[in-house]
Amino acid sequence: MARSSRFPALIAAQLFVPAILYLLVGLYNKRSLGLEHLSPNYLFMAAPHLLVCLLAIWPKCRRPELLWVLSLLNLLLIAFQLWVLLAVPRQESGLAWVLYIPLWGTVLVASAIIWLAVKHKVADQSVGT
Repeated sequence: MARSSRFPALIAAQLFVPAILYLLVGLYNKRSLGLEHLSPNYLFMAAPHLLVCLLAIWPKCRRPELLWVLSLLNLLLIAFQLWVLLAVPRQESGLAWVLYIPLWGTVLVASAIIWLAVKHKVADQSVGT
């Protein structure tokens, strides 16, 4: 999978989710699409996605698990956006986005720990065999 020609397309598709979400929220809030603010908002929303995609650039680091991590980050982003829209007062919504950074940081660290634990367990099993 990671060596297939579909892998870059799947990674790119995952990177479109933050931009699409930003545009949909603009429509939900009955404002213009906000294309003039798309770049900085996209960079903030997709920061963890871009970090994971840096790993996908190097052929040695390409793993199907990267797609799972990107999917998890997209689910986190969608859930966080829903929380901001539905539970946070409108005047405080900008400040609420500060909480997004530790959340995606936790997801990235947990994903790395799980990946290392599984890799270590597989290495132990292959040595013991």
